[in-house]
Amino acid sequence: MDKVQELWPAAVVTVVDEAVAALAGAGLDPEPSACVVVHQDGLRTSVAVVAGREAIAGGLATGGTRGLAQAVVEHLQAEHRLDAGLEQAWAAVVHGGAFAPSPTVPTPGPVLGAMITEDRVFPAPPGKVTLSPTELRAVVAPAYQPVVGLVEQVLREAPPETVRQATAGGLLLTGPHPPGAEDHLTDLTGLPARRVVEPKAGHHRLQVLLDGVARLLAEKPPAPVIAEHRTDLAEKLQLLEKLGLRPPRDLNADDR
Repeated sequence: MDKVQELWPAAVVTVVDEAVAALAGAGLDPEPSACVVVHQDGLRTSVAVVAGREAIAGGLATGGTRGLAQAVVEHLQAEHRLDAGLEQAWAAVVHGGAFAPSPTVPTPGPVLGAMITEDRVFPAPPGKVTLSPTELRAVVAPAYQPVVGLVEQVLREAPPETVRQATAGGLLLTGPHPPGAEDHLTDLTGLPARRVVEPKAGHHRLQVLLDGVARLLAEKPPAPVIAEHRTDLAEKLQLLEKLGLRPPRDLNADDR
């Protein structure tokens, strides 16, 4: 924020909390008085207790969707000698049935990559491996564990009455969580959970978050900052004198 104000001094800077924006963008009707927002993006997962459109306690877990995909990449390299990309690995997380069957793919498909061989002279031959839902869950669940720990942490940090309300409101998952992540978190935390599914482009453009920011700004637009401008009369008179538009002042005379 300081950098933005440095670059654009006249700009009106409004700070919107990510968890509050995610809750607003989810469009729940009715909106819970308090809940635990679990927002995931490509690099991290933020967890916060939100009550009355205010983040009471929160924290960050690094990794995000990239961390889940990276866990699959490392598993394929170690156990199957397959070198696969992050996009292939993330597709396996989404459609492989780690937490629940894919809503669009009936059965898990193979992960494509290159076989890891000792021969470094020739290009590695192409290969493919199909991970069962059980094997995939054994890889993805540990990578998801920091999110569970963060949920428990923010509930410990929030006031008891807010925790009671947030427990009743449950978990709200926004961002590109894998299918079935809400049931997985419910099993581990005992809290009811719901997941707001992002559109197809959600991995690159978190629409729920953007909608929430727009809704918050529409409900309470930032007040314009009008800088007080005072004209320095002495400087203005000096400029007129330099331009020859006003006779020079007599410095010994009294100011009038």
